[in-house]
Amino acid sequence: MTVQPLIALDLGSTKVACAIGLPRDGASGFELLGSAVVAYPVLSESWLSDPLMVSRTIEAALEATAVSADFHRALVTIAPPALVSERVQTSLHLGDEPITVRAQDLLRLQERAVDQVVGVDREPLMVERLGCAGNGFTGVRDPRGLSATRLLGTFHLVTMPVSARRAVVQAVESAGLEVAQLTLTMTATLASMAEEGVHQKRVLMIDVGGLTTDVALWVDGVLQAFAVVPWGGLKAAGALAAALQVTMEQAATWSLEGAACHKPEVPAYLDEQWRLIERTIHGILEGQPKPDLALLAGRGALIDGFAEWVERTTGMPTLLCRSPRTSRVGDLSRQVALSPAIGFLEQATRDGQPTLAQPEHLLGRVVSRTRTILAEYF
Repeated sequence: MTVQPLIALDLGSTKVACAIGLPRDGASGFELLGSAVVAYPVLSESWLSDPLMVSRTIEAALEATAVSADFHRALVTIAPPALVSERVQTSLHLGDEPITVRAQDLLRLQERAVDQVVGVDREPLMVERLGCAGNGFTGVRDPRGLSATRLLGTFHLVTMPVSARRAVVQAVESAGLEVAQLTLTMTATLASMAEEGVHQKRVLMIDVGGLTTDVALWVDGVLQAFAVVPWGGLKAAGALAAALQVTMEQAATWSLEGAACHKPEVPAYLDEQWRLIERTIHGILEGQPKPDLALLAGRGALIDGFAEWVERTTGMPTLLCRSPRTSRVGDLSRQVALSPAIGFLEQATRDGQPTLAQPEHLLGRVVSRTRTILAEYF
């Protein structure tokens, strides 16, 4: 069977990053064939309301990679506004006598957790199984092979509005592609740092996007806590442009100058906003052992002085997230922008065989469509 190239797209609030890789036949990993970062022609906080603009930017990014192939499906990462993080516990009766826990039992347990949390107007973007308990065991992430009469599970879910997923799928399909997998940008970014050994550490991750800043605690590669701060690079530029009565381009330049900007209003504004992030960090780490490392992601993390501020605030060594594969693809901003897409390719080809989601069954499509109608009209 001929190995087909894989496309990974990171749909941010200011740009589309695209990476195309060819999986190694029979081995883990991939060869990076091409990559591109293309900004939207118009910067807006309501970018998801214009799927046509996003789809045209996707097409431009694909063309900019200079890779010729017949593409059909894409791995997509997003971090849309209005993400919600929830932890839930659920249980599943297996039998009157202890029986062996199977993979399908874990799937049923996860489905119960999702049904317990997700409303008609939301759906899961990420589901993390934190641990399971049963007869004689507790805190086991993968209890397959153990025996129990009742299985208890603790899950961490990150959910998003149904409207956000619909807009993303519409944009990708308008560009001639099918969404093979959809995941949280932060997950893909973490995968891009595999060579740094972050999956064996306790890590605080701060992803500064255009509209929001996501803050999360990862332990051994498992998401333990997640929160969203309603501030990002695009919002900073908009606020400074209004306050200083300058263009968005000028405000964006000054905001990236950060603490070194000659305009005193800029450092003062950033200090005020960073205090919101500081409070969120303290909330996530309260009662937790101190992480080994702070990771910074997103192009907003390149604001001058931000990394130093994080180090002072947390007392942790701080590292900028960028895949080693990006070392030759351009400036630092481009390297950071491409890392989520490249990380998703790393994740998909880790076991030597691309792991693409199966097409949704008819019943699943009917249920999804029903939820969309209810969310739109009621």
